[in-house]
Amino acid sequence: MPNVKVFQSEEQLKAAFTEKSIRVIRIGEKKVCLAKHGQAFFAFQQLCPHQMHPLKEANITAFGEVVCPLHEYRFNLKTGQEANNRCQAMQTHGLQITTDGVYLNL
Repeated sequence: MPNVKVFQSEEQLKAAFTEKSIRVIRIGEKKVCLAKHGQAFFAFQQLCPHQMHPLKEANITAFGEVVCPLHEYRFNLKTGQEANNRCQAMQTHGLQITTDGVYLNL
């Protein structure tokens, strides 16, 4: 699937998030989480790869990890790797911010 425009501008993206917040967006039948950590934005799969718990309910640590509330598995926002290699990595997606808008790479 090609890049999909998810926000009209970087300003619109920034206005939609507070620090360490996670939102779910739907593109067709697919749901993806978007999150803010520091000045960066990240996109990743909607369900934890361990037991499919919604990552919308997760917390984001100061170290840039998504922590699933079900069993506290910690996933790196950049790479998707689980901190202790207890399960497969979560899928991450690229975000591209241009003068034209914000695009999600599925």
